[in-house]
Amino acid sequence: MTKKSNNTSSTSNVQRTIVSVVSGVVIIIIVLIAQALGIDVLPQESGSTAIPAATTAPTLAPTKVAMGSSALLAIPGGYDGNWFQVYFTDPINSTDEADFTDAPIEEALVKALDSAQTSIDAAFFELNSQPVTDALIRAQERGVTVRVVADDEHGLEDPESTFDQLELADIEVVSDERSGLMHDKFVVIDSMYVWTGSTNITHNGMYNNNNNSMLIRSSKLAANYSAEFEEMFSQGGFGKTSDVTIANAVITVEGTQIETIFESEGNAPARLIELIKNAHSVRFMAFSFTRDDMFQPMLANPNLDIMGIVEASSRSYIEPLYCGNVNVRQDGNPDILHHKVFIFDESIVVMGSFNFSSSAADNNDENLLIIHNLDLAQAYLEEFDRRWAEAEEMPASAFDC
Repeated sequence: MTKKSNNTSSTSNVQRTIVSVVSGVVIIIIVLIAQALGIDVLPQESGSTAIPAATTAPTLAPTKVAMGSSALLAIPGGYDGNWFQVYFTDPINSTDEADFTDAPIEEALVKALDSAQTSIDAAFFELNSQPVTDALIRAQERGVTVRVVADDEHGLEDPESTFDQLELADIEVVSDERSGLMHDKFVVIDSMYVWTGSTNITHNGMYNNNNNSMLIRSSKLAANYSAEFEEMFSQGGFGKTSDVTIANAVITVEGTQIETIFESEGNAPARLIELIKNAHSVRFMAFSFTRDDMFQPMLANPNLDIMGIVEASSRSYIEPLYCGNVNVRQDGNPDILHHKVFIFDESIVVMGSFNFSSSAADNNDENLLIIHNLDLAQAYLEEFDRRWAEAEEMPASAFDC
């Protein structure tokens, strides 16, 4: 039996298509005329260029969750705050590559890369995630401009690295070729989205270590990271040779203040010390914490509420805090606690690639965000509580107080 055609339906579809096209053209003309007259018809972040209203961050489908007084939505591996998504790893502690699949943090980055329409600039200390590597190659094949900066020793020269796959796909990869580390783990997508955090784009980073990353929608923040990337990729400006100027050092997005610091051309320790001195409560999770100048304000204030977790393999550096009776534990992950996080007064989050060490401040390429947001702080405090519950008391025998 042959199905009859529906001429009336076909005609209606054509009419609807014509109306949609005409409406779209009219809207574009109205926007252009309004902009020519100086009328702002698009929503803006404070101090930023206009962001199209139709632009939404690439996210996984959210589900409503009650998180104290927070308005965040639960998504696999983290939370959605509308203009940002935050992710935390859930270590499986495996050496079997067959187990390295379906991590929400990896899937979120792949989804973001697959959403790219014009450009991807990625600065990766390490890379062996095949899904992320494949997503970068797919982007290049569909006409997206893909550029990559890597560390030489830990990136290009690592036998497990997949940077060679990118080069075979005609993606240009530039390495730092120096003794300091290109330690960043950030991506700028379409001059609008920034992915950053402590997570190396590796099996261990995404599946075995404790890490965090964020995807943030902000053209101004993206401009900061694009400028930093351009210095490394096009100008060879690594470490202290980079320009210290940041065009949008402090921005406000949807009522949230965000501070950007790049090292080693900046002065992250000074800003962190200032935050410590002004804080009533401090929580930290640190892969490496070796700076006496940051210990001193913690020890100088007997009323400061401090709790901290350090990577067990670097616990020796925390001796001044332990001997000063600060409530600090070593992590309980059999692999690595790789966070570089401070939470001040349950309202300010410090996150990024920056270890709290002299090497990070004086030699490496690093990035650090200071985000003033109660809901985000609550998400990071939940991660702190998870890590604290599995952490272990420091053995007194480890220190000579």
